[in-house]
Amino acid sequence: MLLPVEHWPPVYELLVDGVPQPGSAAAETPEANAAAKQRIDSGFATLRRVLTDARPDALVIVGDDQDEVFGPAFNPTLAVYCGAEVSGRTLPRLGGPADHRVTLPCHDEFARHLARELTQRGFDPAVMSELRPLSRPDDGIGHAFSRPAHALGVADAGIPVVPVFLNAYHDPLPSGRRCYELGAAIREIADGRPERIAICASGGLSHDPMGPRAGWIDQRLDTWVLSCIGEGRGEELTQLFTFDSDTLRGGTGEIRSWITVAGAFAGRPGTVVDYIPLHHAVTGLGFAYWQPDAPFARGAGAARGTGTLSGPPAG
Repeated sequence: MLLPVEHWPPVYELLVDGVPQPGSAAAETPEANAAAKQRIDSGFATLRRVLTDARPDALVIVGDDQDEVFGPAFNPTLAVYCGAEVSGRTLPRLGGPADHRVTLPCHDEFARHLARELTQRGFDPAVMSELRPLSRPDDGIGHAFSRPAHALGVADAGIPVVPVFLNAYHDPLPSGRRCYELGAAIREIADGRPERIAICASGGLSHDPMGPRAGWIDQRLDTWVLSCIGEGRGEELTQLFTFDSDTLRGGTGEIRSWITVAGAFAGRPGTVVDYIPLHHAVTGLGFAYWQPDAPFARGAGAARGTGTLSGPPAG
Protein backbone atom coordinates (compact mmCIF):
# COMPACT_ATOMS: atom_id res chain seq x y z
CA MET A 1 0.00 0.00 0.00
CA LEU A 2 2.93 2.35 0.57
CA LEU A 3 5.05 0.97 -2.26
CA PRO A 4 5.08 2.31 -5.82
CA VAL A 5 2.94 -0.02 -7.95
CA GLU A 6 5.90 -1.13 -10.05
CA HIS A 7 7.38 -2.72 -6.92
CA TRP A 8 4.30 -4.82 -6.21
CA PRO A 9 5.12 -8.03 -8.19
CA PRO A 10 8.32 -9.03 -6.33
CA VAL A 11 6.76 -8.23 -2.94
CA TYR A 12 3.67 -10.25 -3.89
CA GLU A 13 5.90 -13.20 -4.79
CA LEU A 14 7.69 -12.89 -1.46
CA LEU A 15 4.50 -12.73 0.62
CA VAL A 16 2.66 -15.62 -1.06
CA ASP A 17 5.78 -17.76 -0.50
CA GLY A 18 4.96 -20.33 -3.18
CA VAL A 19 1.30 -20.86 -2.27
CA PRO A 20 -0.76 -21.57 -5.46
CA GLN A 21 -2.93 -18.54 -6.17
CA PRO A 22 -6.65 -18.40 -6.98
CA GLY A 23 -7.65 -17.84 -10.59
CA SER A 24 -8.90 -14.33 -9.81
CA ALA A 25 -5.31 -13.23 -9.16
CA ALA A 26 -4.65 -13.35 -12.92
CA ALA A 27 -6.94 -10.35 -13.35
CA GLU A 28 -4.50 -8.13 -11.46
CA THR A 29 -2.68 -6.82 -14.52
CA PRO A 30 -0.35 -3.81 -14.32
CA GLU A 31 -3.27 -1.62 -15.42
CA ALA A 32 -5.60 -3.10 -12.77
CA ASN A 33 -2.94 -2.66 -10.10
CA ALA A 34 -2.43 0.97 -11.06
CA ALA A 35 -6.17 1.52 -10.63
CA ALA A 36 -6.07 -0.26 -7.27
CA LYS A 37 -3.21 1.99 -6.13
CA GLN A 38 -5.31 5.04 -7.00
CA ARG A 39 -8.15 3.66 -4.86
CA ILE A 40 -5.75 3.00 -1.98
CA ASP A 41 -4.39 6.54 -2.15
CA SER A 42 -7.94 7.90 -2.33
CA GLY A 43 -8.98 5.84 0.70
CA PHE A 44 -6.12 7.19 2.76
CA ALA A 45 -6.86 10.72 1.57
CA THR A 46 -10.43 10.40 2.82
CA LEU A 47 -9.30 9.16 6.23
CA ARG A 48 -6.70 11.95 6.45
CA ARG A 49 -9.44 14.49 5.76
CA VAL A 50 -11.73 12.99 8.41
CA LEU A 51 -8.90 13.04 10.94
CA THR A 52 -7.93 16.62 10.11
CA ASP A 53 -11.52 17.80 10.39
CA ALA A 54 -11.87 16.09 13.78
CA ARG A 55 -9.01 18.21 15.23
CA PRO A 56 -8.07 15.61 17.85
CA ASP A 57 -5.86 16.35 20.83
CA ALA A 58 -4.78 12.71 20.83
CA LEU A 59 -5.11 9.66 18.60
CA VAL A 60 -5.39 6.21 20.14
CA ILE A 61 -4.02 3.63 17.67
CA VAL A 62 -5.14 0.05 18.32
CA GLY A 63 -2.83 -2.40 16.57
CA ASP A 64 -1.01 -5.68 16.93
CA ASP A 65 2.61 -6.63 17.34
CA GLN A 66 4.22 -9.21 15.07
CA ASP A 67 7.37 -10.05 17.04
CA GLU A 68 8.60 -6.49 16.61
CA VAL A 69 8.45 -4.99 20.10
CA PHE A 70 7.46 -8.20 21.86
CA GLY A 71 8.38 -11.83 21.31
CA PRO A 72 8.71 -15.21 23.04
CA ALA A 73 10.20 -13.62 26.15
CA PHE A 74 7.13 -11.44 26.74
CA ASN A 75 3.91 -11.24 24.75
CA PRO A 76 1.01 -9.45 26.48
CA THR A 77 -2.60 -9.69 25.40
CA LEU A 78 -3.02 -5.94 25.94
CA ALA A 79 -0.48 -3.17 26.53
CA VAL A 80 -0.62 0.63 26.66
CA TYR A 81 2.44 2.71 25.83
CA CYS A 82 2.74 5.59 28.30
CA GLY A 83 6.00 7.17 27.23
CA ALA A 84 6.58 10.61 25.72
CA GLU A 85 7.61 9.54 22.22
CA VAL A 86 7.92 6.56 19.90
CA SER A 87 9.50 6.00 16.52
CA GLY A 88 9.46 3.23 13.99
CA ARG A 89 10.09 2.32 10.38
CA THR A 90 7.32 1.85 7.85
CA LEU A 91 8.87 -0.75 5.51
CA PRO A 92 12.09 -1.99 7.09
CA ARG A 93 12.47 -5.11 4.93
CA LEU A 94 10.37 -4.31 1.89
CA GLY A 95 10.61 -0.67 0.97
CA GLY A 96 14.14 0.43 0.22
CA PRO A 97 13.71 4.13 -0.67
CA ALA A 98 10.01 3.86 0.31
CA ASP A 99 10.96 3.02 3.90
CA HIS A 100 10.51 5.93 6.29
CA ARG A 101 11.25 6.36 9.96
CA VAL A 102 8.47 8.25 11.69
CA THR A 103 8.79 9.84 15.11
CA LEU A 104 5.56 10.39 17.01
CA PRO A 105 4.89 12.47 20.09
CA CYS A 106 2.74 10.61 22.58
CA HIS A 107 -0.01 11.86 24.87
CA ASP A 108 1.54 10.27 27.95
CA GLU A 109 -0.91 11.89 30.38
CA PHE A 110 -3.97 10.43 28.67
CA ALA A 111 -2.15 7.11 28.18
CA ARG A 112 -1.49 6.77 31.91
CA HIS A 113 -5.07 7.73 32.66
CA LEU A 114 -6.29 5.17 30.12
CA ALA A 115 -4.15 2.41 31.63
CA ARG A 116 -5.38 3.20 35.16
CA GLU A 117 -9.01 3.32 34.14
CA LEU A 118 -8.80 0.14 32.07
CA THR A 119 -7.32 -1.60 35.11
CA GLN A 120 -10.24 -0.36 37.21
CA ARG A 121 -12.53 -1.97 34.63
CA GLY A 122 -10.77 -5.34 34.83
CA PHE A 123 -8.61 -5.24 31.68
CA ASP A 124 -5.17 -5.22 33.39
CA PRO A 125 -3.02 -3.87 30.53
CA ALA A 126 0.74 -4.10 30.57
CA VAL A 127 2.14 -0.58 30.98
CA MET A 128 5.19 0.58 29.04
CA SER A 129 7.00 3.83 29.84
CA GLU A 130 9.91 3.16 27.49
CA LEU A 131 10.05 1.46 24.11
CA ARG A 132 12.77 -1.20 24.13
CA PRO A 133 11.91 -3.66 21.35
CA LEU A 134 12.84 -7.19 22.29
CA SER A 135 12.80 -8.75 18.83
CA ARG A 136 13.76 -6.06 16.31
CA PRO A 137 15.45 -3.26 18.24
CA ASP A 138 16.52 -1.31 15.14
CA ASP A 139 13.00 -1.06 13.72
CA GLY A 140 11.28 0.60 16.68
CA ILE A 141 7.52 0.34 17.13
CA GLY A 142 5.77 -2.11 14.83
CA HIS A 143 4.23 -1.39 11.44
CA ALA A 144 0.68 -1.47 12.84
CA PHE A 145 1.52 1.94 14.31
CA SER A 146 4.20 3.43 12.05
CA ARG A 147 2.40 2.85 8.76
CA PRO A 148 -0.97 4.46 9.52
CA ALA A 149 0.82 7.31 11.27
CA HIS A 150 2.75 7.92 8.07
CA ALA A 151 -0.10 7.30 5.61
CA LEU A 152 -2.61 9.43 7.54
CA GLY A 153 -0.22 12.32 8.07
CA VAL A 154 -0.23 11.92 11.85
CA ALA A 155 3.51 12.37 12.14
CA ASP A 156 3.54 15.48 9.94
CA ALA A 157 0.61 17.01 11.83
CA GLY A 158 2.26 16.35 15.19
CA ILE A 159 -0.87 14.72 16.64
CA PRO A 160 0.07 12.98 19.90
CA VAL A 161 -0.66 9.27 19.81
CA VAL A 162 -1.44 6.58 22.38
CA PRO A 163 -0.35 3.15 21.10
CA VAL A 164 -2.56 0.33 22.39
CA PHE A 165 -1.12 -3.10 21.60
CA LEU A 166 -3.76 -5.80 21.11
CA ASN A 167 -2.58 -9.37 20.53
CA ALA A 168 -3.86 -10.71 17.21
CA TYR A 169 -1.49 -13.59 16.48
CA HIS A 170 -0.18 -15.49 19.49
CA ASP A 171 -2.19 -17.89 21.66
CA PRO A 172 -3.97 -17.24 23.94
CA LEU A 173 -5.91 -14.67 21.96
CA PRO A 174 -8.66 -12.26 23.08
CA SER A 175 -12.20 -13.05 22.00
CA GLY A 176 -14.27 -10.80 19.77
CA ARG A 177 -16.47 -10.02 22.78
CA ARG A 178 -13.48 -8.96 24.87
CA CYS A 179 -12.26 -6.65 22.09
CA TYR A 180 -15.70 -5.07 21.75
CA GLU A 181 -15.85 -4.49 25.49
CA LEU A 182 -12.37 -2.97 25.38
CA GLY A 183 -13.53 -0.46 22.77
CA ALA A 184 -16.58 0.44 24.85
CA ALA A 185 -14.30 0.99 27.87
CA ILE A 186 -11.92 3.21 25.88
CA ARG A 187 -14.90 5.26 24.71
CA GLU A 188 -16.25 5.66 28.24
CA ILE A 189 -12.84 6.73 29.51
CA ALA A 190 -12.34 9.18 26.63
CA ASP A 191 -15.77 10.71 27.19
CA GLY A 192 -14.74 11.59 30.73
CA ARG A 193 -11.78 13.64 29.55
CA PRO A 194 -11.58 17.25 28.32
CA GLU A 195 -9.44 16.34 25.29
CA ARG A 196 -10.82 15.50 21.88
CA ILE A 197 -9.85 11.86 21.42
CA ALA A 198 -9.83 9.99 18.09
CA ILE A 199 -9.28 6.24 17.80
CA CYS A 200 -7.83 4.32 14.86
CA ALA A 201 -8.09 0.58 14.16
CA SER A 202 -4.97 -0.58 12.33
CA GLY A 203 -5.22 -3.96 10.67
CA GLY A 204 -6.16 -5.80 7.54
CA LEU A 205 -9.30 -7.83 6.92
CA SER A 206 -8.83 -11.42 5.68
CA HIS A 207 -5.19 -12.22 4.95
CA ASP A 208 -2.43 -14.70 5.74
CA PRO A 209 0.91 -13.41 4.43
CA MET A 210 3.54 -16.15 4.11
CA GLY A 211 1.04 -18.60 5.61
CA PRO A 212 -0.85 -21.56 4.11
CA ARG A 213 -3.59 -19.24 2.72
CA ALA A 214 -1.27 -16.47 1.52
CA GLY A 215 -2.88 -14.50 -1.29
CA TRP A 216 -6.34 -15.98 -0.70
CA ILE A 217 -8.97 -13.49 0.43
CA ASP A 218 -12.29 -14.31 2.06
CA GLN A 219 -14.48 -11.68 0.43
CA ARG A 220 -17.64 -13.00 2.07
CA LEU A 221 -16.11 -12.54 5.49
CA ASP A 222 -14.76 -9.09 4.67
CA THR A 223 -18.00 -7.77 3.22
CA TRP A 224 -19.92 -9.09 6.23
CA VAL A 225 -17.55 -7.27 8.60
CA LEU A 226 -17.95 -4.04 6.61
CA SER A 227 -21.73 -4.42 6.43
CA CYS A 228 -21.87 -4.75 10.23
CA ILE A 229 -19.88 -1.51 10.46
CA GLY A 230 -21.86 0.34 7.81
CA GLU A 231 -25.22 -0.64 9.32
CA GLY A 232 -24.37 -0.04 12.97
CA ARG A 233 -24.40 -3.77 13.79
CA GLY A 234 -20.94 -3.79 15.31
CA GLU A 235 -21.95 -6.04 18.20
CA GLU A 236 -22.49 -8.89 15.73
CA LEU A 237 -18.71 -8.86 15.20
CA THR A 238 -18.36 -10.39 18.66
CA GLN A 239 -19.36 -13.68 17.01
CA LEU A 240 -15.92 -13.80 15.40
CA PHE A 241 -13.16 -15.82 17.05
CA THR A 242 -15.65 -17.87 19.07
CA PHE A 243 -14.70 -20.87 16.89
CA ASP A 244 -11.58 -22.08 15.10
CA SER A 245 -11.31 -21.55 11.35
CA ASP A 246 -8.47 -21.56 8.85
CA THR A 247 -9.73 -18.22 7.52
CA LEU A 248 -9.68 -16.60 10.98
CA ARG A 249 -6.10 -17.59 11.64
CA GLY A 250 -3.03 -15.64 10.57
CA GLY A 251 -3.42 -11.98 9.70
CA THR A 252 -7.21 -12.16 9.73
CA GLY A 253 -6.86 -11.95 13.50
CA GLU A 254 -6.20 -8.24 13.01
CA ILE A 255 -9.96 -7.78 12.65
CA ARG A 256 -9.81 -7.65 16.46
CA SER A 257 -8.68 -4.02 16.11
CA TRP A 258 -11.77 -3.25 14.00
CA ILE A 259 -13.99 -4.94 16.58
CA THR A 260 -12.42 -2.83 19.33
CA VAL A 261 -13.19 0.43 17.54
CA ALA A 262 -16.68 -0.80 16.64
CA GLY A 263 -17.18 -1.24 20.39
CA ALA A 264 -16.29 2.41 20.88
CA PHE A 265 -19.18 3.31 18.55
CA ALA A 266 -21.80 0.81 19.65
CA GLY A 267 -24.91 1.18 17.53
CA ARG A 268 -23.52 3.95 15.34
CA PRO A 269 -23.32 3.24 11.61
CA GLY A 270 -19.90 3.85 10.13
CA THR A 271 -19.10 5.05 6.64
CA VAL A 272 -17.43 2.40 4.48
CA VAL A 273 -15.15 4.25 2.08
CA ASP A 274 -13.87 1.34 -0.03
CA TYR A 275 -13.08 -2.35 -0.06
CA ILE A 276 -10.35 -3.77 -2.31
CA PRO A 277 -9.76 -7.56 -2.26
CA LEU A 278 -6.23 -7.23 -3.58
CA HIS A 279 -4.17 -10.39 -4.11
CA HIS A 280 -1.03 -8.33 -4.68
CA ALA A 281 -1.47 -7.00 -1.14
CA VAL A 282 -2.38 -10.57 -0.01
CA THR A 283 -5.13 -8.79 1.95
CA GLY A 284 -8.71 -7.64 1.92
CA LEU A 285 -8.18 -3.89 2.21
CA GLY A 286 -10.92 -1.88 3.90
CA PHE A 287 -11.32 1.81 4.67
CA ALA A 288 -14.05 3.08 6.98
CA TYR A 289 -14.73 5.76 9.57
CA TRP A 290 -17.22 6.75 12.23
CA GLN A 291 -18.13 10.28 13.25
CA PRO A 292 -19.66 11.36 16.57
CA ASP A 293 -22.72 12.91 14.92
CA ALA A 294 -23.67 9.72 13.06
CA PRO A 295 -27.21 8.51 13.81
CA PHE A 296 -27.80 5.52 16.04
CA ALA A 297 -29.01 2.28 14.63
CA ARG A 298 -32.45 1.25 15.87
CA GLY A 299 -32.34 -0.11 19.41
CA ALA A 300 -28.80 1.04 20.16
CA GLY A 301 -27.70 2.58 23.43
CA ALA A 302 -26.41 6.11 23.84
CA ALA A 303 -22.86 7.23 23.19
CA ARG A 304 -21.15 10.54 22.57
CA GLY A 305 -17.82 12.11 21.80
CA THR A 306 -15.01 10.77 19.73
CA GLY A 307 -14.22 10.41 16.03
CA THR A 308 -12.49 7.37 14.61
CA LEU A 309 -10.90 5.72 11.61
CA SER A 310 -10.45 2.12 10.59
CA GLY A 311 -8.21 0.69 7.95
CA PRO A 312 -5.37 -1.66 7.13
CA PRO A 313 -1.90 -0.88 8.45
CA ALA A 314 -0.68 0.28 5.06
CA GLY A 315 1.05 -3.04 4.61
